[in-house]
Amino acid sequence: MRAKVTWLIITAVTAIVVVGVVDAVRGSSSSNPEAAHAAAPVSKPSTTTAPSVQTATETVTTTAPVAPADVTVTAIESASPKRLPSCATDQLGLTFTVSEGLAGVVLRRVRGEPCHHGRAPIGFTVRDQSGDRVAVFGGNTRATAPADFSNGYEQLIDLYPMSCDPEETFVVVATVGPYVVRRTLPGTKLPCNHG
Repeated sequence: MRAKVTWLIITAVTAIVVVGVVDAVRGSSSSNPEAAHAAAPVSKPSTTTAPSVQTATETVTTTAPVAPADVTVTAIESASPKRLPSCATDQLGLTFTVSEGLAGVVLRRVRGEPCHHGRAPIGFTVRDQSGDRVAVFGGNTRATAPADFSNGYEQLIDLYPMSCDPEETFVVVATVGPYVVRRTLPGTKLPCNHG
């Protein structure tokens, strides 16, 4: 009987030593930054109590780390953006603005709930003081990108370069789809190009 108890004690001590070696090996792999980074979010250290080995005089309990369970990471997809209704003509407005010394036009929501506006052709007509048409480079070939007009969103549209004299004054008519705005501007506020 005594030999059996001695054998159980030796087995328990051996199990503790094995657990210590395994723990040391696992601990040394955490000194590798990549391994530590990869292991950190995946597993949490945990222990379990092995069946106790009893002798006539004492109880020996061993603990061993539990291998991390397979963890499946599921990407959380954001909800599909809410599709906004199309903008009614009276929901948007077109105005002139001056940015960095040059004029441009801004299309913005002026009333109602957020809405979606599709592509719209952009056009500029410029006339000098005598009413003669000024050449606008690039023609009327651009269009706005579709956009959601919500949370203060605005579309800034720069004026096309034009053949004008910065010393003169011009009447500029800008159109974006059904929106039209007219303003008299000095040549210093226009992208004049004498080419």
